[in-house]
Amino acid sequence: MPPVKPTPAEPGPAAILQAPVSPSPAGNRPASPSAALDRLASLDAFRGLVILTMTFVNYLAGVSHIPGWAKHMPPDADGYTFVDLVFPGFLFIVGVAIPLALHKRMARGESLLSLLQRVVVRSASLLFVGVIMVNSSSYNAQATGLSKSLWFLLAMLAVVALWNIYPADAPQEKRRLFMGLRILAGLVLAGLLVVFRGENSAKEIVWLQHSWWGILGLIGWAYLVCCLAYLAFRGSSVALMGVLGFLIAVFIGDKHGVLDWLGPVHNLVGVGPVLGSTAANVMIGVLVGNCFVGDAASLRPAARARFFLVFGLGLYAAGTLLRPLHTINKNAATDSYTLVAGGICCLSFLLVYLAMDIGKWQRWAGPLVPVGQNALLAYILPGIIGNLCAVIGLPGVLWRYGSSWPGALNAAAVTLLVLAITWAATRIGIRLRL
Repeated sequence: MPPVKPTPAEPGPAAILQAPVSPSPAGNRPASPSAALDRLASLDAFRGLVILTMTFVNYLAGVSHIPGWAKHMPPDADGYTFVDLVFPGFLFIVGVAIPLALHKRMARGESLLSLLQRVVVRSASLLFVGVIMVNSSSYNAQATGLSKSLWFLLAMLAVVALWNIYPADAPQEKRRLFMGLRILAGLVLAGLLVVFRGENSAKEIVWLQHSWWGILGLIGWAYLVCCLAYLAFRGSSVALMGVLGFLIAVFIGDKHGVLDWLGPVHNLVGVGPVLGSTAANVMIGVLVGNCFVGDAASLRPAARARFFLVFGLGLYAAGTLLRPLHTINKNAATDSYTLVAGGICCLSFLLVYLAMDIGKWQRWAGPLVPVGQNALLAYILPGIIGNLCAVIGLPGVLWRYGSSWPGALNAAAVTLLVLAITWAATRIGIRLRL
């Protein structure tokens, strides 16, 4: 009687870390570099959930007399609410998308120089738009010659026209129209930047300032760090896990003065909180996204689910153990906050992955997927709507209530309006990519 061939053991978390991202042998990999990615229904759904929560809590921030758990923790407090997990969630999905985008281009044979160019341009674009948005607080309408609402409405509409993804297979006449629209938007934005005037803390009239880089700018710096690491180590999960540890160490070292010698760099960007812990949030997503490319694309969903579970619990435990060192604090972007939030994001993504990619329960996420595919538009759309209402003379039409539960319900209603507009814009082809 011939011996029974043993059934191979299902790969565990260690096997996923060791799986290279280079294309697998033809018999084990999908027919095309994007074949496995087409089945990743959970990513856009999770991104849509993050955007839904982000929009709601942004509107909720202006509502008074609501429970503390519906607000950010006080700046100096040790702890977090669900509101404090929104930004790490956004960073997490940025990280998940990095391997999906870069590996596909690497598999197609795109040169390292071309990849670096794409990464640098995208990072610079995020920094640029982030600085524009930050300067709204210092805008001086009298010195500029335009109302604040009109200036920022025109600026964000120009951003939409410049960074919209126009169809490459459109007829030649439409392509010319798209090019003309981009040129016009570029000229409008350039003119707006020329006339911009703000007021600094000394009451001096100044041009655009980068007192900080804004939310998009922080994402831009973290995206740059993680993309460079991914390209440097060719997507090796083992090496990138080491980079995650190094980024946490950068925050700790900076916190205790070890990196004070980087004086000029500190004047440009916060080394520890931005290039360290914020980038670590993105790197957590990179390690999750790496489970869907290269040889890891052929893994069974159960193996990935186990990795997400172990990884998420491990991050949460590590953050809890480090909590006495610097506390859990969002404003300071502490190491404990990064690890705890990253663990929660990983476990939350696991739930969506189990529902959609393993359980095939996907219909519930139908309205969220188009929104998840258009994260940048969803982020800037509230500002566009608010400035438009102010320009046409209806500044308070969407914000009739600002206190207690009526204010919270109003915030929910405006959130649904923003997401409905994002959904409709995505369906008709308005989709931003920096």
